Amino acid sequence: MTTELPTTCGAAVRSSDWFSGDLCAIDVRVTCPLFLAGNGGATPTIALHSKELTFAACETSHAVQLVRLWHSRLPGCQNGPWQYAFRAHKEDVTYAVALWNNPSGRCLPSHWLELRRMACAPDAPKNTPSRFLAWMVRYFQKTCPEREKVISYQDLDVHTGTIYKAAGWAVEYVSKPRIRDRSKPRVGTDRMYRSNKNGIEPDAAGKARWAKPLNSQAQSKQ
Repeated sequence: MTTELPTTCGAAVRSSDWFSGDLCAIDVRVTCPLFLAGNGGATPTIALHSKELTFAACETSHAVQLVRLWHSRLPGCQNGPWQYAFRAHKEDVTYAVALWNNPSGRCLPSHWLELRRMACAPDAPKNTPSRFLAWMVRYFQKTCPEREKVISYQDLDVHTGTIYKAAGWAVEYVSKPRIRDRSKPRVGTDRMYRSNKNGIEPDAAGKARWAKPLNSQAQSKQ
């Protein structure tokens, strides 16, 4: 099923609007212009601040479906497996979601965690991504002492890395653009590459790997 967001107003979604992993009769809260006749007249709409958001774990299906709706570059998102799913919300209205798993790079340590997807609603408050990132780092520091580091990849073709800088992450590796041949088995195994759900461009773009240590041992290796 394909669901399109309104073209004139952004919309966030309540967690109660999800049933069995599908989007159903969304009871959306629509963001209106600052002054809108017929909907409050000339009374200014009070903008939501990112400090008012609550960050918490959520159902994986909720995060997956919103990534498919909101992600600007990688909307093709598998159902799983995902180790962690989180959301940013206000009064049960979701403004951002994130999905985490072990690193996608086979040469990277399995005790690291990778932010595979993070997506925000069109009307998410300013600074939501960086505050969300900072909260998730603190969450892992408190609940996952065995995890050494968190990483995430920035698409150099379309993003600047501002949210990672604001959250105190640092670049530790930059890859060059390349087009992968997915028609042959992967090196060292008979397994084929997974299908590319999001097309050639995102896959071929250069990437910057951002990282944030979770403990003092990881910091000493920086």
